[in-house]
Amino acid sequence: MIDELYKAQMDLFWNHFGRLVARTGLTPNGVTVIGFLLCAANAWAFTRHHDMLLFGVLVALIELLDNVDGAVARVTGQTTRMGAYLDAATDRYKDFFILLAIAHVSGYWLACTLAIAGSLITSYNHARAAMLGARDEPGRRGWPDLFERFERIATICVGLALTPYLPPIFGQDLLFYIVWLVAGMTQLTGVQRFLRRARQLKVMDEAG
Repeated sequence: MIDELYKAQMDLFWNHFGRLVARTGLTPNGVTVIGFLLCAANAWAFTRHHDMLLFGVLVALIELLDNVDGAVARVTGQTTRMGAYLDAATDRYKDFFILLAIAHVSGYWLACTLAIAGSLITSYNHARAAMLGARDEPGRRGWPDLFERFERIATICVGLALTPYLPPIFGQDLLFYIVWLVAGMTQLTGVQRFLRRARQLKVMDEAG
């Protein structure tokens, strides 16, 4: 939701970093792959050290690269369909790595599984409908998606950072409630995207 509402302003901010990174010779796809590998390594390390604060801080820092690759592409004129596809595909894997590591350490397997499924369903509902021709028209989207990737990752990072320092709530730590919140909101967002695209496809069918 935040990405949709403030995308133009955020792109201007990240373009400054994109210019700096571009001077090193790194390509947008190179930045994407580095972020993917760092995320996988961080998730694996978390299953060994179990330090929630460290894991959460590193997740946040690594996820900043998700903005840098697009910025490098914009400022260097290297925006490509393959780059966008690679970015979207690796994002799905990064979501999986992060939540799988949390499930392994915390034991909250059901909530994490629902959160992973919700993130994949949300992405799929958009991609499949786009293949059938249902796309948003500029200025006519309506309500933005409630809980996209930015909100999911930010919520998880806050939960990881705060959990070690807060007492249990009704016998459960904060991360328990955070993961269930993410699970519920991703499922709700998946339904939201489905209904939006279903309306568009119905109109297209009726128009012949």
